[in-house]
Amino acid sequence: MRLAYSYRQGPRRHNPDGDVLGNRALTRFDFCVIGSGAGGGTAAFALTEAGKTVLVLESGHNPFPGLDRPGPLRNTLHGNDELKYGLRNYLQPQGLLEPRTFRTDPNATATVNDDVNVLPKAVGGAWQHADCKTPRLCVADFEIKSQVENRIGHTPGLAVPGFGSDSGSANFADWPIGYADLEPFYAEVERLYGVQGADDNPFQSSRSGPHPMPPGVPMYLGLLLADAAQRTSFQGGPLHPHAFPAAINSRFYDGRPPCVDCGFCGGFGCPSHAKGSPAVTTLRSALLSGRCQLRFNATAIALVNDGGHVSAVRYVDGAGDTVLATADAFLLAASPIESARLCFLSPTPSGGVLGNASGQVGRNLMFHHQTRVSGFAPQRIHGQRGRAVSHGISDFRGLEPGGEAVRVIQSGGPHVYLGGIIEFGASQGLVIQEDGRVMAFDLPKGLVPRFGAGFKNAMRDGALTQHLLALIMQGEDAPQLRNRVDLDPTVKDVNGLPVARVTYKPHPFEIASRRFYVPVMKQILTNAGAQRVFTAPCETVLGQAPTSRHVLGTLRMGSDARTSVVGADGRFHDVDNLYACDGSVFTTSSGWNPTLTIFAVALRIARTLAH
Repeated sequence: MRLAYSYRQGPRRHNPDGDVLGNRALTRFDFCVIGSGAGGGTAAFALTEAGKTVLVLESGHNPFPGLDRPGPLRNTLHGNDELKYGLRNYLQPQGLLEPRTFRTDPNATATVNDDVNVLPKAVGGAWQHADCKTPRLCVADFEIKSQVENRIGHTPGLAVPGFGSDSGSANFADWPIGYADLEPFYAEVERLYGVQGADDNPFQSSRSGPHPMPPGVPMYLGLLLADAAQRTSFQGGPLHPHAFPAAINSRFYDGRPPCVDCGFCGGFGCPSHAKGSPAVTTLRSALLSGRCQLRFNATAIALVNDGGHVSAVRYVDGAGDTVLATADAFLLAASPIESARLCFLSPTPSGGVLGNASGQVGRNLMFHHQTRVSGFAPQRIHGQRGRAVSHGISDFRGLEPGGEAVRVIQSGGPHVYLGGIIEFGASQGLVIQEDGRVMAFDLPKGLVPRFGAGFKNAMRDGALTQHLLALIMQGEDAPQLRNRVDLDPTVKDVNGLPVARVTYKPHPFEIASRRFYVPVMKQILTNAGAQRVFTAPCETVLGQAPTSRHVLGTLRMGSDARTSVVGADGRFHDVDNLYACDGSVFTTSSGWNPTLTIFAVALRIARTLAH
C-alpha cells in the first residue's frame, strides 16, 4: 500500500485542480507533450502555432504565477537566495524521494545516489536555473564518424580511440540530419529565445544572419582571460577568444528587460525575466494561444500502448492520485534519463520495452566530459558582477576554422583531439556555499578560524568568491553501448516505481583530449597572472557519477532502425504515434553547450509533425 503524498504540495488535501495553466476548457488533444522544458516548450509553441491542441504534463511545480495571463509578465518566485536554491532545493528533486542508482560496471550492483545528473523540475524546465549559453553545433559535428574515419584513411600514423581499428569500443555515428538542415531552425530559435552574441568565433560554421542582440557588458574576468588567451601559443599561433552567446537579454527584447548583471545566474532562476527560458518565451506563447493546457505537479508513470501505438499516458497528480490522459500522439521531452525510463516503465503486451525493437533504448548515454582548471588571482576578479560567463574560446573543439572539418593536430605525430568549447568563469560570489562552507567545514581544523573576527576577515577577503578563476571545457563524450539507463531491480521512488539506474564509465577518447588540452589551459591562467593553478579531479575517472547537467542520448536519432530508436522526424521506428524531442535524440554529444541544438531539433520535429 502506498500513501498518496506529494512532497511538493503536501498530503492529499491538496487540490490538483489548481495545478493547471492555459485553457482549462480543453478536453481533447492532438498532442500530449511530456515535459515543459527546452524540447517540450519549443514543441508546444510550434504545434499550437500550427493550430493544434496540446496537453503539456510537467512533473515539477510552477515558479511563474500568472504565466498564462495576457499582458506583462508577473513577478516570478525566483530570486537571489542562496539558501533557497543551494541548500533547500527549490528547483531540485528531493534525492530521498526520487533517487537514482549508479555504477561503472554493468555487472556490478548499482548503489543509491541522490544526485546522478539530476535536473531541476519546474514549469519551463531545467534551463531556468542555467546561465543560458547558446553556441551552435558546427558542420563537422553532425558527421564526426565519417570525418574522423576519412582523416584516419588519409593520414598515415593517425589513430583515434573509438575509431578505425578501435571502432568497436565506442558507438559513433553520423546524425541523419546535417547543419544545413538545422541552420534555419537555429536562426529561428535564436530569435524566439532572444540570443545575444557576436560573429567573432572563427570556428563556428556560417550563419544566415547575425545574432538577435549584441553581447552584453563584458565581465572583467572575461576580458582578463581573453587577453591571456591571445598571449598563449597553440599549434603555431595565438588562441581566439570570443564573446559567449547566451539567451540573456542585452537590451529590451520581446517585452522583457535587459540583464542587470546581478551575478546570481548559474544555479538560480531569473527574477527579472532577462533569461530567455522556455517558460517566459515559447511555453508562454503556447499557453496564450488558447490551444494549450499545462498540468504541473503531474509525473508521467506509464504510456498505455499495444506495442505499436500509444493511446494514453498515466500520471500521478499533486494529490497523489493516478490520472489517465489521452491524445492522438505523444512527445517525450522529460530529459534523456527520464524519457528512457518512461519507455522502460511502459511494457508492451508481450512484455518488451516500448519502442525498443533495436535494443538501443537507454543506450549511448552521454554527458560532456567537463575539465576544470583553476587558479587564484591576486586581485579581486568580481565574478559576482555579470552573467557567469561572457567570453570563451573554441580552439579546443578540435575543428578547423569554419567548423566544417576535423583538425589533425601535430604533436609528436598526428592526433585528433575533439575536446570542446571553453568557458571563462569564476565564482559567482556565493558566500554561503563557497567560502562559508569550505572555511567552516571542509578545510582541516586549525587552518583557518571557524568563528570570531578571524573567520569574518577570511570571509571578507573571499579567497574563493573573489579570487578564484576557472576554465571549464565541455569536452565531447564518446557514445558507448555500455553507458546506459535502465530500471533498478530493487530501488523504488516515492510512487513505488523502479528508479533509473545509470551505468557509465568514460572512454579513452575523451580522456586523451582532456590530457592534451590541460597544459594549455594551465598556461592561459598563468598568463592571466593566476597563482597556484590546479586541475580539479575528474569525477568520472575516479569512478564517481558525472556532475555534468548536459545529459544526452538514450533515444538515439538515426536513419537505420536497427541501430537507432527514432528517425530524423523524431518518431520512434516501431511506434506510430510516439516521438522524442529532447536531448535524448542526440546521436553524438559534440563539444558545445547543447540547449540551443535541443531547441532547434525540437522545432524541426514539431514543424514536421504539424504539417
